[in-house]
Amino acid sequence: MEASQYLALLGLWIAGIVSPGPDVLVILRNASLGSRRAGVLTAAGVMTGNLLWIGLSLTGVTVLIAGAEPLQRLLQVGGALFLGWLGIGGVRAGLAARVPARTAGSGPPPEDRDPGGAPDPLRGGPGPSRALTPGRAFVVGLVTNLSNAKAIVFFVALFANVVPAGARWWETALVYVLLVAVGLGWFTAVAWAGSVERLAAAFRRRAAAVELAAGALFLVLAAALLLGAR
Repeated sequence: MEASQYLALLGLWIAGIVSPGPDVLVILRNASLGSRRAGVLTAAGVMTGNLLWIGLSLTGVTVLIAGAEPLQRLLQVGGALFLGWLGIGGVRAGLAARVPARTAGSGPPPEDRDPGGAPDPLRGGPGPSRALTPGRAFVVGLVTNLSNAKAIVFFVALFANVVPAGARWWETALVYVLLVAVGLGWFTAVAWAGSVERLAAAFRRRAAAVELAAGALFLVLAAALLLGAR
């Protein structure tokens, strides 16, 4: 592969991952309303999903999936259901956080409240807003990435147009390493930025609005996937 091909591949990859989407949204949400560790683990989950997509693309599997309409439709419906689950959970958590604090003795336990006294939507809420354990943060990132069935189209176009069919094994390995390193660096930076105390505190003060907005966006993305699967 020529140096220009590597540069073109990296440029397209960077443009794809920095675009606002489910991956960036879920990392920011978990980092700001949860913790830096939760955000970083979510980023690791997202990048693990990308590892699978890249591996499938380099071995030609995504081309086969793209050519199998029933399978692609099944992936889109499955992805839409998961994003819809995230969306409903976010909306419910946001609505729950808007309810005024209950009187002493009837409200949630102290550990389920933030420093301001409001219920913590990441601990007591339904769906994805339950206690964000390390394993849960990772899995949410992983499944959010894998549920984006449109990634198939992106990776097929990315590798078909840039990576030559006769690339040597070490060229393929270098492509893999470059994409993984850049992707991991970007998603980790998103998690780090989202957990900066001043920004995270602002998000926590508006936890209800953040959850409602995130839930609504996930529902819109789920609807778009369902419409595309028709």
